[in-house]
Amino acid sequence: MKATTKWDKYLQAQLKNPEVRRGFEAETKMLKLGLRLAEQRKRKGLTQAEVAERIGTSAPQLCRTERRPERANISTLIKYADALGMGLEVKLVARR
Repeated sequence: MKATTKWDKYLQAQLKNPEVRRGFEAETKMLKLGLRLAEQRKRKGLTQAEVAERIGTSAPQLCRTERRPERANISTLIKYADALGMGLEVKLVARR
């Protein structure tokens, strides 16, 4: 079992504020998307430079797309998926 750190306590206290929680959850979603992009690229055995070449951009730009996917436009994400031999699916889902 993981020990509770001062950071964990601080974060839990901050997340009681609904505005902070919304921001935190939005950032977490973006972080997860970027991690998934990089994870799938690596599973396919591709480097950032290889994917960048396939979609017609630079390796530094591709790195920025993985780090901050919310700044990428949808066509870039579609090209990224195509370069991996995958598709991109965007869904709207009802909130609970």
